[in-house]
Amino acid sequence: MAVLGQIRKRSIFLIIVIGMALFAFVISGVFTSNGGFGANKPIGEINGEEIDYETFNMMVEQAQTVYGLNTLNAVNLAWNQGIKNQALLQELDKLGIDAGKDQLEQIISGDQSIVLNPLFQNEIGLFDFTKFSNYISQLKTSNPNMYNQWRLQEQNIISLAKQKIYFDLIKSSVIYTDVESNIQYHLENDKVNIEYLRIPYDIIPDSIIQIKDSEISSYIKNNRNDFEKGEYRKVEYVFIPDVASSLDEASIRSDLEQLRDGFSQLNPVSNSIEEITGFKDVKDYSEFIEIYSDVSWDSIYSTKQEIGGDFSDILFGLREGEVFGPYRDGNTLKISRMIDKKRDGNLNKVLIADVVKDVVPSNESSNNNYRKASQAEFDANNDLPLNNSDSSLFIDSFDSFDQFDSGLPGVTNSRQVIKWIYEDQTKVGNVKRFTLNEGYLVAKALSFNKKSLPNVDEVRDEVSNTLLKDKKFEFFVKKYKSSNDIELISQDYDIVLERASAVTQNDPILVGAGDEPYIIGSSFSLDEDETSKILKGNNGIYLVRLLSKEIAEDISIGAAISNSLSDREVERISTLIPEVLESKAEIVDNRSLYY
Repeated sequence: MAVLGQIRKRSIFLIIVIGMALFAFVISGVFTSNGGFGANKPIGEINGEEIDYETFNMMVEQAQTVYGLNTLNAVNLAWNQGIKNQALLQELDKLGIDAGKDQLEQIISGDQSIVLNPLFQNEIGLFDFTKFSNYISQLKTSNPNMYNQWRLQEQNIISLAKQKIYFDLIKSSVIYTDVESNIQYHLENDKVNIEYLRIPYDIIPDSIIQIKDSEISSYIKNNRNDFEKGEYRKVEYVFIPDVASSLDEASIRSDLEQLRDGFSQLNPVSNSIEEITGFKDVKDYSEFIEIYSDVSWDSIYSTKQEIGGDFSDILFGLREGEVFGPYRDGNTLKISRMIDKKRDGNLNKVLIADVVKDVVPSNESSNNNYRKASQAEFDANNDLPLNNSDSSLFIDSFDSFDQFDSGLPGVTNSRQVIKWIYEDQTKVGNVKRFTLNEGYLVAKALSFNKKSLPNVDEVRDEVSNTLLKDKKFEFFVKKYKSSNDIELISQDYDIVLERASAVTQNDPILVGAGDEPYIIGSSFSLDEDETSKILKGNNGIYLVRLLSKEIAEDISIGAAISNSLSDREVERISTLIPEVLESKAEIVDNRSLYY
């Protein structure tokens, strides 16, 4: 048991070694239904392989347990990591990459928690894989459940081994030549000292630049990938909170005042009126709380800070036996009685008893809220506005670009609304009323839209800012087409020249200006004391004068430098490959049917 626990614990380390921190179920290949677990209830497909719902749900529960995620975030994590890894495992199968006993032994033999376990060592204290194998074989009869867990873990390790073979092949094929290494060496070590003038774009007034709608439209079309809106479904809705009315709160407050001061009630047994002592005078206050409070009393002494809330000063300052309230505390109303005070070490503490009433809607209020929701539903079904019968209701709308959106903004427990608008039977114009945790929501499916480009008004500000930079640069170049006198232009705009020292192309940051790779790169092409032409940067218009340039001395590029660059490239490719394979995969996503 302990050994297998160590194996499971160490498997996370093994995963991290190859840069893929994924779940054991995902890595072992049982993400898809051919893993043999659970009923065949596909939650999706990847390249024709069905994804088993039962197994996927186990992964979701694992994510919730390990990472403390809510259900939806756990579903997304399991799905995103599972799809990437399964696409990779499918690629390994296509390439015929496999791993067996030798690779399994190699990985297990590298785990010190197993190697150093006396159970698996021979007479001279060395790890004996045969002893380990025999132990696992014995589990098959002595502890079948643990054996099955090991079988899962074994598949996990084999999958890791296959991935290691794959990435080792990639690593062996990534080689930096001396020429490439030398280029990178100079990018990192050649330096320039420059003097530059930066004209911020906002110095040139927007009023002298004209942006036509046709130019914005052309820019959108020419940069389609940046602006294209995916398929989306639009819904409009009203939310009717099922909360207590002001009359409800006043009634609860009145009840608490009676509980505080005392009241009369009919005794159903004796059929006579009896007087009930109020909270401020009752002797057995704990029994009183048990009978009349919605919340049990916790007899713990508290400091003023531990009491908290808007009334902590008043409560902490009560005399013994004194009662305060009713007062509002969150979604409750309270009356509080000072029971005792004491000194605990260097802290003053008090014991306070509370009678608490939840501020909840009365039956009449709840019925009224339900009627509002039903009326809104009726109106919407008859092509009337959702708030036709109650103008106080606020109509909101939401564009859902993903059938797995968590819900409507600001409306808790509204995931079911998103599921509804993506159901096959839901059509444009359909209306549905939902009962949520905090009230009622009436939704109407407005439109189901295909991929499209936004209209000019939707992106006017964003595109105009980009076009303004281009046009301001053109204006500036035209204004100073006959001169690039950096001092003269500096005087014209009353901007002081700035200096930057030891700047490299590998880290093209200008202090005070930001990321400016084009500006830095251009400065390396200048001769000493030469001033550049007018340059368009990310954060302004520039002129640069080269003060000095330091070219690093050529060295004999050693294996260490080339290997370092190769390792860097392998790391980049290893991260990129799963993403590329996922982007090429044919994926069917049915998660919204289950979550």
